[in-house]
Amino acid sequence: MSNKSIENFLEECEKVKKESGGKKPIWEALLQVAKDKYNLTFKDKEDLRDKVRKFERKVMGENKYDIEYRTQKDYSNTPRIAVMDLETLPGIGFFFQLFDINIGVDQIIKDTCMLGWSGKFLNEPEMYSDFMTSEESIIRDTERISKSCWNFISKSDYIIGHNFAGFDAKYINTEFLKHNLPPLKYGVVDTLSVAKQNMRFDSNKLSFINKKLGIREKISNEGFPLWSKCSDGDKESLEIMQNYCEGDILATEDLFYRLRPYVKNFNVSLYNNLDNAMQCPVCGSTNLNIEGYYYTGNSGKYESVRCLDCKCISRKKQNLLGKEKKKNLLVNS
Repeated sequence: MSNKSIENFLEECEKVKKESGGKKPIWEALLQVAKDKYNLTFKDKEDLRDKVRKFERKVMGENKYDIEYRTQKDYSNTPRIAVMDLETLPGIGFFFQLFDINIGVDQIIKDTCMLGWSGKFLNEPEMYSDFMTSEESIIRDTERISKSCWNFISKSDYIIGHNFAGFDAKYINTEFLKHNLPPLKYGVVDTLSVAKQNMRFDSNKLSFINKKLGIREKISNEGFPLWSKCSDGDKESLEIMQNYCEGDILATEDLFYRLRPYVKNFNVSLYNNLDNAMQCPVCGSTNLNIEGYYYTGNSGKYESVRCLDCKCISRKKQNLLGKEKKKNLLVNS
């Protein structure tokens, strides 16, 4: 069987895997497809999973240890907005009891670390992921996945994530520092912060909010035993964890679209050359309507603008108050 046939089959596996979203078993069926359609045989499901993961890393260029700097030609008239999530391994240490304890640094056996990451760009179908191999997870070698993570983020102008600013970004920066990777600048839209600042849910967990809103929910898993098995290098558990993380990406993306009208300090219109028309700052639409006025402090009056597509409300930058009006305003101190 030619290498081209093997590559075609692995491409088919990758497509089926993405479409399944980790919600249904696929590997038994793919083993049969390999045998019937391509005359290929694999040892078992684990062998096929391993071959597909290696193929995915090869396609993404993630086997390379080089980082890829973004150049001027990589920028377009629209920002590249990524949705991203990390999974981490728990620390392992010595302890004498279960409650009311503090573990000292000399009690640590293995540090916490990044297990893998997943991400996708808004309005693009491709899902990107890179998780430790079995060998890497046992020794907690994060160098390869840190560099693929760097390459993904380097192509992003904004990152959307749930608790990304408080958790994921700090883990990412730690891994970059450990592996001598340069820092990256990007805007962050943290859906957890947006929910906390504007809503009052009983819980701000992604699973809880999405269930209340009736949108796509996280993929369930067995809980901590899954993390334990990933730490031990179990191949099937690593595959399940990657599917779980990719499910978080889709759930976070849906939540972002619901929360989008409340997002601040986010302006997609900065990135294009459309100079003669107003645009919604969060979705870029020109389908806008003037809705009265917005007043700031003691000296600002601005036209208020509603986006008829995403429903965000923003304002114009021109202050409608004249010099004489502002001069005669009193300050209510």
